[in-house]
Amino acid sequence: MDELGSGPAPQLRELHQRILTADASLAIPGSEPTAPIPRQLPAAPWLFTGRAKELAALTGAVDTAAERSSTVVVFAIAGAGGMGKTLLALHWAHQHLHAFPDGQLFVDLRGFAPTGEPVTPTSAVRSLLYGLGVDPGRVPVELDAQIGLYRSEVAGKRMLIVLDNAASAAQVTPLLPGSPTCTVVVTSRDHLTGLIATHGARPVVLDILDETEARNLLAARLGEARLATEPDAVTELLAIAGGFPLALSILAGRATVHPDFPLADLAAELRDTNTRLGVLDEDDPAASLPAVLSSSYSALTDEQARVFGLLGLAPGLDISLAAAANLTNTSVRDTGAILRVLERVSLIHQDSPGRYRMHDLVRLYAVGQATADIARSDRDTALDALARYYTHTAYTGDPAAVPESDVDRDRSTGRRAVSDQHDRQAGGAGLGSKPNTPT
Repeated sequence: MDELGSGPAPQLRELHQRILTADASLAIPGSEPTAPIPRQLPAAPWLFTGRAKELAALTGAVDTAAERSSTVVVFAIAGAGGMGKTLLALHWAHQHLHAFPDGQLFVDLRGFAPTGEPVTPTSAVRSLLYGLGVDPGRVPVELDAQIGLYRSEVAGKRMLIVLDNAASAAQVTPLLPGSPTCTVVVTSRDHLTGLIATHGARPVVLDILDETEARNLLAARLGEARLATEPDAVTELLAIAGGFPLALSILAGRATVHPDFPLADLAAELRDTNTRLGVLDEDDPAASLPAVLSSSYSALTDEQARVFGLLGLAPGLDISLAAAANLTNTSVRDTGAILRVLERVSLIHQDSPGRYRMHDLVRLYAVGQATADIARSDRDTALDALARYYTHTAYTGDPAAVPESDVDRDRSTGRRAVSDQHDRQAGGAGLGSKPNTPT
């Protein structure tokens, strides 16, 4: 060009600049690099038994939704820590990878993690976008824009999004895609009633394993032959674990480490309720029953923790709302609100309407916390109030059921205290001033 005395034409200079800046418009159609299909699921559980009903519910709902293709399917798998929620989600997901050919995303929301804080929606959405192969430079600054980009990226794709260990419905809602081709599985100790009410999430509540499932878990880990040689010890171990999957897994792990040790020795080590939780403790927080329960307990307010501890001290298999109000010296309305929180985070449950109970291992933990955190005098006062309540309501329902001497002993003080408590309860939870008669 110098010899000719002229420079490159403007069009040529423009083309040269576009080449230097890798202008995307110059790419040959169909040659653009495609983002890899995300395969973020952790490994499937190496051993999984039971939960046939829950697995069928997950599969059936997805199949039905595929026929309708009208809305995103959301599952809310809830249960106490150590019930196997994540294992169920991963087991089912790996069995149905063919249903999600466009990929699977996984985010640990750390809602009830032993350490650290729950993941913020901003961090969670960014993690999802990076998993989809979005360049960090394309991620907007504002959360709403990030959510919009995420939903655009998954629109029309047959994808599975697993949101593990959620703290609440509010943490999950921004992470829900809008496309009906997607399926979302959320696990949480919280029952996520807000997600069920506002987004039609399908609840899958995990409870303890039944006796057959519990025994099958031990047999899968230890072998049927070893169980058959010590049937009495196996029966005792199953009774102590009470169908709690994490407890069963810890016991199986201890027995596996010492294959020559009699199972009867392990059962004997667990007989003392004062040291039982210590036997079920491990260095790994995820494999320690006390650590798992502690992460649920630490999420409670001081008043919720106090009520939880006193409920552990209460005698009997279960307790009514009115009895719990007497035990905790709290109005029925406030007690009901606290019990709903404890039930929502899976520390207590209702076997029948208005009757609350704890798993035996959870109760042991609650007693330990009450002993450590509530003064002895306050514990004694609470149990005395509960005893007076039971005596009064029993006498009111059937005078012949309570010796007159017991009633006379409490007539001047106990009856007055119970009456005062009932007055404070009046108007709460629709009970009025009449006490519930305990069973």
